[in-house]
Amino acid sequence: MSGWQHKLESAGFSLLMGAFKALGRERASAFGGWLFRTIGPKISRHKKADASMARVLPDLTPQQRADYLSQMWDNLGRVAGEYPHLGSFTTGGPDADDADIEVLGADVLNSFAEDGRSAIFVSGHFANWELMPLTVARAGVEGAEIYRAPNNPAVDAWITRARQQHIMAHQVPKGPSGARELVKCLKSGVSLCMLADQKMNDGIESTFFGRPAMSPAAPATMSLRYNVPIVPVTFERLAGTKFRIRFWPPLAHDKTGDMQADIAAITLKVNQFLEDWIRQRPGMWLWLHNRWPKE
Repeated sequence: MSGWQHKLESAGFSLLMGAFKALGRERASAFGGWLFRTIGPKISRHKKADASMARVLPDLTPQQRADYLSQMWDNLGRVAGEYPHLGSFTTGGPDADDADIEVLGADVLNSFAEDGRSAIFVSGHFANWELMPLTVARAGVEGAEIYRAPNNPAVDAWITRARQQHIMAHQVPKGPSGARELVKCLKSGVSLCMLADQKMNDGIESTFFGRPAMSPAAPATMSLRYNVPIVPVTFERLAGTKFRIRFWPPLAHDKTGDMQADIAAITLKVNQFLEDWIRQRPGMWLWLHNRWPKE
């Protein structure tokens, strides 16, 4: 993308975020949902998302796929609308009626805050995925968020500032320099928050929805190398800007002594966990990823 295209894109992004901020959280979320579910089905990536869903969930009818993809676009638009308001979200247990984020499995999360142990919190692009590191930080766990930087530097800078201010101060971009930073984090007792549902060309081939898929090996590799547990996390949008997040018990794995085999086994477990949650709530996952490019 050329320089002027980057400038035009960043100007449009700034205007949109300014409008979302002015609207307030509830209206911004609703407007973003309407905007994306109106425009999204008209762009080319919608067809790719529909093809992916048809491939891995063949029992769905065309109308069911259309409904789930409409939910996906609505959710994605709401995520965009909620960005300027991330600092306003509150967390609480099942009995906290006024909390925006209902936290289940808090005992799992709190155990890492209480004893200072590191963990690798792993999830995917579900509901508002920014709320996982937010909830981890609110519990008092020192953590670092791993993210894939947008191609536009100005957009990347805006999102990074928002994350640092409202979610988690320690932001680590994916890449060689980021990998070195992650090692430093784990060695110093800092936990990691990672989304492991995207295709990773420099990862390993695993299985996802019964199909070969290049998958991130970093969670498994770091877990084994530094003896840090992997904690799976799921979250869902209940209604509007209300969410439920659950921290599950750490993944169990007995080391075999074969590092590569152990990495493959743990990566498969992560994929199976994510797949199970996607099957339960297809409309909550971001199907826009080119997860199976060879097909």
